[in-house]
Amino acid sequence: MIKIFIIILFLIFNSCTTFKKEIIECPKIISPKKASEIAVYSEKNVPIYLGFRGVQKECYKDGKNIQMELSINIRAIRNDTSKEDYVPVNITIVSVDFDDNEFERDEFNYSQFLLKGSKIVDRATTFDITVPIGGQVFVGIK
Repeated sequence: MIKIFIIILFLIFNSCTTFKKEIIECPKIISPKKASEIAVYSEKNVPIYLGFRGVQKECYKDGKNIQMELSINIRAIRNDTSKEDYVPVNITIVSVDFDDNEFERDEFNYSQFLLKGSKIVDRATTFDITVPIGGQVFVGIK
């Protein structure tokens, strides 16, 4: 009985190490100039500046592709802080192969809440995207 218990524990601990992801260097991430910072209007028709504040990435080998995990921070800046408001944010992320053919696309739309009295509001959004080896990633807001 003890031998069976030890064998089961050995198999459990041994299998846990086989699922460890191999971290690799991430492909290039590009944001076209007109898609990295924009001016939009909030729900109360107030002008808001939206721009990237930072991108954190981690990549893993996944067969013939790369699995990229991204955390994209969007910053909203406004001058009129006298009332609560919402600003629409649309983030698009596209991976392309080495010939610039679209491989995978992900889009996320949300309304970012702007608290009364807050001039600057940051929000991080996470994405997972598959990138072919030799490819790159484009990210933009609109």
